[in-house]
Amino acid sequence: MNKMIDVSTARSVESGVQAAVDDQYDLILLDMTIPNFDITEKSDGGKSYKNGGEIIVKELLDEEVEFRCAVITQYETFNNETIDQISARIGKLCGENYLGYVKYSTNTESWRQGLKEYIEYVENLTD
Repeated sequence: MNKMIDVSTARSVESGVQAAVDDQYDLILLDMTIPNFDITEKSDGGKSYKNGGEIIVKELLDEEVEFRCAVITQYETFNNETIDQISARIGKLCGENYLGYVKYSTNTESWRQGLKEYIEYVENLTD
């Protein structure tokens, strides 16, 4: 049976945190490199964080928001840390609510399987 999935998009640390505080999501997919604020005609988005996804996690934990998350990224390193190091730190912060990360690549389709597994895992939890 195919299940409908609602998807929301936030384009910055600020709007990502606000969306997760306002609404409850079954799964939050985090990009690591995102701007502080939404980019608009009047704003360049402010500073672009190379660990923006991790900042969102910390802010949601501070706000005591319950959430499951996974990182999707195409980069190997952020601020001289590997994605494995960052993933381990997020895992310590979130415990079992952190599912891991998917390494996105335009050259391969294998990342889709990892993402599909995370989504199916969460679907099974919410049935």
